[in-house]
Amino acid sequence: RPPARESWSAMDEHKCLEEGVDLKLDWTKLSKVADAKCNVVPVAVQDANTGAVLIIAYANEAALLESLKRRVCCLWSTSRNKMWVKGETSGDFLDLVEVRVNCEQNSLLYLVTKRRTGACHTRDAGGGTRTSCYYRRLLPGLVGAERAELSGGELEPLPA
Repeated sequence: RPPARESWSAMDEHKCLEEGVDLKLDWTKLSKVADAKCNVVPVAVQDANTGAVLIIAYANEAALLESLKRRVCCLWSTSRNKMWVKGETSGDFLDLVEVRVNCEQNSLLYLVTKRRTGACHTRDAGGGTRTSCYYRRLLPGLVGAERAELSGGELEPLPA
């Protein structure tokens, strides 16, 4: 089990966030997106074959148009303020099958298929790319105002 967040150095803050077992939700994320003045909508990226949610991210108009043109998952990085082609550096491209728009036209659903096995930029204990960014779950009964524990390790696929 990874050490609690408090024992990690500042240099390991990002690693602790991604690999630790302490809950540290970023409740200010939408404020940060608004402050960046990016005209974006949320995008749920879902595996077209399994229905698994792989990533939640953002797209602006340019990213959506590029996704449709290239038939791969293109998103807008709100922290770097630039387009992000999923898989461009990792090789874990997500091929676009379909794009859906919600009823209020303020979010998108990208249905994708993986070219390889990975979808998340983080690695599992064996060094392999994780199949989804949702690799931890909240454990029932441990959620508190300041601290909750997350399950460690990789999750088994949910039953169909």
